[in-house]
Amino acid sequence: MKAAEKSPVLIGIRHHSPAGAHYIRELLRETKPDCLLIEAPADFSELIPALTDPALKPPFAVMAYTVEAPVRSVLYPFAVYSPEFQAMLAAKELGIALAFCDLPSPYMIGLQLAAEKYYERQSEEEREAAQREASALGDTESFWERYLEQSENLNAYLERSRIFGEGAREAAPGERIEQAWNGLREAYMRRIIAEKRAAGIAADKIVVLTGAFHSAALYEGECLDDAALKALPQYEVKKTLMPYSYQRLSRRAGYSAGNKAPAYYELLWDALRTGQPESHAARYLSTLAGHIRERGGMVSSAEVLEANLLAQSLASLREGRYPTHDELQDAAVTCMGHGSFGEIAEGLALTDIGTKIGEVPRSGLLTSIQQDFADQCADLKLSFGLVAEKLRLDLRENRRAKSEKSAFLQLRRSFFLQRLRLLGIGFAVWQDSRQQDASWEENWVLSRTPEAEMQLAEAVLKGDTIAHAVSFDLQEKLTAAEQIAEITELLESAFLCGMPELLQAAVSRLDSASIDQISIEEIARTAKILSRMLQFGDVRQSDVSVLRPILERLLLRASLTLTDACFCDDEAAGHLAKSIEDIQSIFSVEKGLPSEKWEHAIRELSRRDDLNAKLSGLATAIRLDSGDLSEEELSREISRRMSIGLRAELGALWFEGLSLRNHYALIVRRVVWESLSRYLDEIPEESWKRAMVFLRRSFALYSASEKDMVAENLGEIWGLEKEQLSEVLNAELSKEESQALASFDFDDF
Repeated sequence: MKAAEKSPVLIGIRHHSPAGAHYIRELLRETKPDCLLIEAPADFSELIPALTDPALKPPFAVMAYTVEAPVRSVLYPFAVYSPEFQAMLAAKELGIALAFCDLPSPYMIGLQLAAEKYYERQSEEEREAAQREASALGDTESFWERYLEQSENLNAYLERSRIFGEGAREAAPGERIEQAWNGLREAYMRRIIAEKRAAGIAADKIVVLTGAFHSAALYEGECLDDAALKALPQYEVKKTLMPYSYQRLSRRAGYSAGNKAPAYYELLWDALRTGQPESHAARYLSTLAGHIRERGGMVSSAEVLEANLLAQSLASLREGRYPTHDELQDAAVTCMGHGSFGEIAEGLALTDIGTKIGEVPRSGLLTSIQQDFADQCADLKLSFGLVAEKLRLDLRENRRAKSEKSAFLQLRRSFFLQRLRLLGIGFAVWQDSRQQDASWEENWVLSRTPEAEMQLAEAVLKGDTIAHAVSFDLQEKLTAAEQIAEITELLESAFLCGMPELLQAAVSRLDSASIDQISIEEIARTAKILSRMLQFGDVRQSDVSVLRPILERLLLRASLTLTDACFCDDEAAGHLAKSIEDIQSIFSVEKGLPSEKWEHAIRELSRRDDLNAKLSGLATAIRLDSGDLSEEELSREISRRMSIGLRAELGALWFEGLSLRNHYALIVRRVVWESLSRYLDEIPEESWKRAMVFLRRSFALYSASEKDMVAENLGEIWGLEKEQLSEVLNAELSKEESQALASFDFDDF
């Protein structure tokens, strides 16, 4: 700040600085200016009454966004210790006229897009050079905390912020776009200052709060005139207030003006308010100890005291008034984490960043999508309270309702909640993990949370209404999707959201993708979703008949490629077995599907000796369940597969595949256990142990009661007590058996 009497009082701050918030309050109390100007888009001035509403709980953010698509936005977050926020509150308390003085948000967005185009034109070498230049500046946060946050008084803070700002300008990267951007903003701020002076306010009665980088540039220089302002690109915008979180305020979330420890700086702010700034160290360490203990960690009071003493000692060695965040963290790792950062990492994250989320009162500052949400909630008679509530939906038509709208109220609710879920707006949580057994019933948990409010406000960047946002989101994902299963999942999302126009677009995309080469696993995933949609299209009032030809085409391809896919090792067979069962279940559920080719492929797989033994066993089980295998054929197949002429492991693997399905169908067939008995009698001694390991793995698929029935069958054949055999079958694998199975080389097959 210059000493000239007729100059504005300029105070440079760092965004989200507790000391800056503390000293701007002190400055306003001491100087009692006529006008306070704050660095933020000038058109935000109309929001000042809402920004100083006592019901507003930080952290929160002001967002300006374009009216026309594609939606662009600028976001200005505030914490309780943000100097701009505390300056607004102090101005209201002291009766000081208040306004924002930065370039209005329509121009900010215009310049943002111009900068993006500039960076797109840069070569890779130019980008790398700019990054190196920026990284050479180092971490200014630690420097600011040591020297600015620990300022002894207001004068010391003002002098240090001036020096910091001048140094930052000298060291700033030489990017022309950055210089032009800052030059335009500063010229506009000078314009606002000049307007206030022209209105009769004495220069020394004007306090200007800006980032320290800009303060030095506001004393002199040209103002941005009307012609220059008119020449700048601009967009029509709307504005809204939204809750924000410390997680998003953190630099870890990618917010360039954020700090690394938002919750820590709130502790420092509270300490400054009480006049005991050094007390934040003990509070930080005790809070950290509490988080560690809550998660089962062991931290004694003595270790907390030792950490506090070490942090104070580190600060003294570096001539600090009290410990910085880095010193507190180092002391905590040494004394409370016993030298291991990982031991207290979770506790540090909670203490540094925390989980705090702000609250914004319901007001007229609603985005179009927030208004659409409120209107739909009223129409659907849905309420989201602070306490979570369960909601059960019956999607079937209510034939007793007096109107069609009422008859399908539950279904319309489902569409609305599914759309919120797709957009990641957490007002509703679907209890059905993936609706594995698709039905007419859905279960939800509804609650209103600040995080969900934040997500809803941000969804306006995808569309004016919830339906438009869902359409944009699905179209974008559909364009990027490459795998057929991924496309089908998006198709199901459109189906669940009740959006027929998107459903048709996804069907077209799926239809073209189904022509390409597809694995059995992908076919199974895709076919399962299509089958689910076909079964319950009527319940959701959706015409999905167009999906049936695609499903038939995919199942035909699976039938034609099945045997080739079964030339695989045992690890791949495990995944393939699940896919085979899924496809088989589709044929069982969807009556009328042409199944002859599939049945032929299963029969071929069952008979072939050169394919994976486990999958051949599974195919035999499928034939047994469908009545395509007689008792005599089963006996012959077991004798052939579990023969002393084959490797013992192959026979055991085949039996494992046979056991993947209907266990009861095997248990009630005595021929199975007689054949198994003969196999065990005839197997060579050198192969006995290896075969038993695989057979024990097969029986791990059986429940305890099923093992009891198997024991009864074998007991009758061997003339032994059922209880003895049951005990053996229900026993866990021994350590030796587990090691033998783990060390077995499946490639030997």
